[in-house]
Amino acid sequence: MDNETRLWAWFVFHAGLSPQRAKALLSEWEQRGLALSAALEQLPAQAKTLGLTPDEAAKLRSPRELPDVHAVRWNEPHYPPGLHHLPLKVRPALLFYSGEVSLLLRPIIYLVPGPLDAATRELLQETIGMLLGENLLPAAFRGSPQAELLLEEMASSEGEALLFAGEGLAQLAPSEREQTLIQAGRLLLLGPLPPATRANPAFDEVLQQVATGAALRRVYTHLASVPDDPAVAAGALLLTATVPSRMPRGIPVAESAVEALTWLTEIAIPPSPTPPTPQLAAEPLYDAPPPTPEEALRVLEKGGRVPAALKKRLLGV
Repeated sequence: MDNETRLWAWFVFHAGLSPQRAKALLSEWEQRGLALSAALEQLPAQAKTLGLTPDEAAKLRSPRELPDVHAVRWNEPHYPPGLHHLPLKVRPALLFYSGEVSLLLRPIIYLVPGPLDAATRELLQETIGMLLGENLLPAAFRGSPQAELLLEEMASSEGEALLFAGEGLAQLAPSEREQTLIQAGRLLLLGPLPPATRANPAFDEVLQQVATGAALRRVYTHLASVPDDPAVAAGALLLTATVPSRMPRGIPVAESAVEALTWLTEIAIPPSPTPPTPQLAAEPLYDAPPPTPEEALRVLEKGGRVPAALKKRLLGV
């Protein structure tokens, strides 16, 4: 773990400032292009210039030993970009992890916690089975029915996944199944709470905001779990075996795994570049016949990796 990240962990949680004050200072200094280590080197002489009170500056003496942590800072490439849209009060300065951190470079598909009836459970299980192995990162909140189903499917499928933790990772005891997947580089545990933090229901609302903020897409399996907020619709899908009579405005519905996968995998395929404006031809132009599935597949492959499930749908196999 690099020294700057360890310094952040000390600064946010152990330097004597409140986490909110520490995050505000980190944000301000970042806008100036100033790293935390560089800012601390200027103390105490430049305390006023750095926006610190004399009492704050007196606290900010780097300890001889920094905490040993595995975390991603909010100014690193692995930090999920959606979290930058959260208010500073909620946005984590650090995300602590256990497992293969490079998985965070994939688009996160969050299976939002909620009760599952038998039919919807079967539908979600089929959807997870199709998602695993694609260039996406299915995610769930550890301990939820969605997380248990995700782990079950991973036992018989290839692919990787993410579990959001409801406690500090030092307090978390991974199951044997989880530990095996972590060691294989297939499972990542992630959370914003300091490692020694015990689970507390008071944290649940913030933890869910972080999980949903980190995800590029969110899959709901229970109508009551869907926020009645039009802003949520852009990245949300309701996966259900029975379409409810009342629907939140603008939320698409999938009644089959194929429908869900079609909507979700659209984000994994880069958009085709805008074709150049054709030159006027001397001869009359006629409508071209529609491309064959094989031709369509070749065009998509030029834009990047095409998910296996989409290939099957195109080729009818």
